[in-house]
Amino acid sequence: MLEIKEEIEQHLHIFLTDLKNEYKGDKSAIVVIHKYISGDAITPEDDLLLRTQLVDSLKIIGIVVPLVIIPGSSILLPLLIKESEKHHIEIMPSAFEQKKYD
Repeated sequence: MLEIKEEIEQHLHIFLTDLKNEYKGDKSAIVVIHKYISGDAITPEDDLLLRTQLVDSLKIIGIVVPLVIIPGSSILLPLLIKESEKHHIEIMPSAFEQKKYD
């Protein structure tokens, strides 16, 4: 029983850390957007950051919307994530890469 509790705590800690990293990435993207709107030139690194954050935001929307709309999707979502991994399809944002859980 104690092992299960420790594993849940470990996964929860990793999840919260990843969520914090995703938030930091969103803040960085806002800085780049503000820089662009101000008329300053953005670097290729800024462009890559902005594109990555946009894709991550769309992935989050794609995960959250079914959870809200479709009944029982909270049960199906973990299965969908596992199946997508088998087919090398990334549906999770970059901050939540599966390699951290191995």
